[in-house]
Amino acid sequence: MERRQYTPIAKILHWTMAVAIICAWIAGYYSSTLSLPQKIQTDSIMLHKSIATITLFLLAARIPWRLMHGAPAASCGVPSLERAAARVGHLLLYLCMLALPLSGWLWSSAAGFKIPVAGLFFLPPLMDKTPALAPVFKQVHIFLAYAIAILVCGHVLMALKHYFVDRSDSLESMLPSRLVRRRDGGQRKERSPAG
Repeated sequence: MERRQYTPIAKILHWTMAVAIICAWIAGYYSSTLSLPQKIQTDSIMLHKSIATITLFLLAARIPWRLMHGAPAASCGVPSLERAAARVGHLLLYLCMLALPLSGWLWSSAAGFKIPVAGLFFLPPLMDKTPALAPVFKQVHIFLAYAIAILVCGHVLMALKHYFVDRSDSLESMLPSRLVRRRDGGQRKERSPAG
């Protein structure tokens, strides 16, 4: 029988990364676009880095897990063009999830700033302090931040489209098992309030 759900570990990694990426994005946007008192701005930048660097460690677990366990079988009736677009979208998301924190790490390294991980320890710099390169890595980081925002929005919109328009189970495959609606005869079956 084909597997219709992601593994529990894959679900935990997916949702933990989703929360970390969104929180890091908000903290980064907040600290870079608002005129804030110096201490608040410094604290928000450190919070941004502390959260963003966690995604590197989560990704280091997520990629091997995905390669070893794969994804559930695609829902029947999904057009091949849409499946191909989903594969490209997922690949771009993975590339951005790796490149975005790496570009921030390079930017901090070039500027001579520390890179905290969850407020517990600091990552070593990837290069010697090189102020001339810091603006280059900054622009790359900003570009990737907006790229991942667009990709995440597209990912969410397609998941909602599959769920509400196509009536497929692709969104349910990533939800915790207790939230998944049971099906009878291919139709959605609402769970009772007690269930």
